[in-house]
Amino acid sequence: MGLFDKKFCDICGNKIGLLGNRKLEDGNMCKDCAGLLSPFFSDRRSSTVDEIKQQLAYREQNRQNLNSFNADRVFGEDTKFYIDSARGCFIVSRYSRNDWDRRNPDIIPLSAVAGCNFKLEENREEEYYENSEGESVSYNPPRFTVTYDFVLEFTVNHQFFDEFTVTLNDSEILEASEEFAKYYQLAMNILNTVAPGKFTAPNINMGYNAYNQPQGNFYGQPQGNPYSQPQMNPYGQPQGNPYSQPQANPYAQPQANPYAQPQVNPYAQPQVNPYSQPQVNPYAQPQANPYAQPQANPYGQPQANPYSQPQANPFSQPQSPAASAWICPNCNAQNTGNFCCSCGAQKR
Repeated sequence: MGLFDKKFCDICGNKIGLLGNRKLEDGNMCKDCAGLLSPFFSDRRSSTVDEIKQQLAYREQNRQNLNSFNADRVFGEDTKFYIDSARGCFIVSRYSRNDWDRRNPDIIPLSAVAGCNFKLEENREEEYYENSEGESVSYNPPRFTVTYDFVLEFTVNHQFFDEFTVTLNDSEILEASEEFAKYYQLAMNILNTVAPGKFTAPNINMGYNAYNQPQGNFYGQPQGNPYSQPQMNPYGQPQGNPYSQPQANPYAQPQANPYAQPQVNPYAQPQVNPYSQPQVNPYAQPQANPYAQPQANPYGQPQANPYSQPQANPFSQPQSPAASAWICPNCNAQNTGNFCCSCGAQKR
């Protein structure tokens, strides 16, 4: 048989057109029959004609079962997970609610999920700037734009496939962005619904940014998180922020604000400290109390006021000048009395 001899599909019997042959282990299959296989099936070349016919029979039964599939929850924007909670199964489709059954998506029981690996595929693209000569030059140190793809790798117990991979995002997701946080939360919602307790998730630790500067842990230790306010989750029930909220430390001491003005309570009564000592103002002038009674000195000694002026006693008698000395004109003797002590002459 020559290379360009006409071939016929061993599944449907139709003639296979040019470049339309899909090789099987023991035969040939046309591209139309290949399009009816599960999108998660990847072992065609090692499958026999009988195994392909069995799968196509299963696929036809799956199409009929989709008529009774009732999704009560949907997760995703690009590739979507439709969950039928009542029947305990789900499908994966890129189409909206109006035509989600297009392409006959496989109905997978939740009990058939053996596990899932949630991983972030990193993409780094170096940034350049144009110098004065119009050349593209690397920054020093080099700068990179870092984006991620959110990938879920499922393992399942299924007759015709045992694993499948779903990429949640269609566009680039920048690190440490609001979109990054949204898709991370979306992935966790899917895993907690489809594979609770059976998945592994990446340990998110942003070790660098687009300019290779050291960064803190985006979701780990308490950081200034721009998404810390509770957000409405568009993929299910309202969710709180999956990233940590700052916790009040019950043992923390209050911090004084050096710029705060003291607040005066106009209704507060002054508090008297019974143990406080009165404070003396060295610059204060003594205040005379017009109603105070003179206090007796218990020690009996009069206290002299060094600053007081002598007061005249209106009731005192003038002092006699007899105590003053004089010279007798007769004998020149010095006397203090009214008569000379030498000659007896009277003081004049």
